[in-house]
Amino acid sequence: MAKTKEENAANVIDKTVIIDTRPAGRFNAEAPEPRQGVRGGHMPGAINIPFMDLLDSSSTSKTLKPKDELKQIFTKAGVDIENESTPKIIVSCGSGMLACLVAVALEECGRDPKGTFVYDGSWTEWGLDPDTPVVK
Repeated sequence: MAKTKEENAANVIDKTVIIDTRPAGRFNAEAPEPRQGVRGGHMPGAINIPFMDLLDSSSTSKTLKPKDELKQIFTKAGVDIENESTPKIIVSCGSGMLACLVAVALEECGRDPKGTFVYDGSWTEWGLDPDTPVVK
């Protein structure tokens, strides 16, 4: 299920986990955004798990890492994928496409997909809007 900018803004203040899959440099506003006019930084409360960290670098086809490794990555980032106290996870990226990879990785780890949402507008929509809060 995709989430809108308005729904994401409301989720900033509740227990929803927001995962941003962009590279750390963009997440931390240390590297420029590739789209003109998009601010650097991230949504308040977002956790950075770069999508490349989930890919098996030894594979020529760029497949996901094994499930145990994926679980370790999520756990290290503070995402409790098996706990019902995390009823909603919203995944964001630059434009909405790579967030889908993280949603698949969460499901591969055993998370019920009914509680995982892709923010289809992602950082492009959020970062372009001067009224949305941004952490740098």
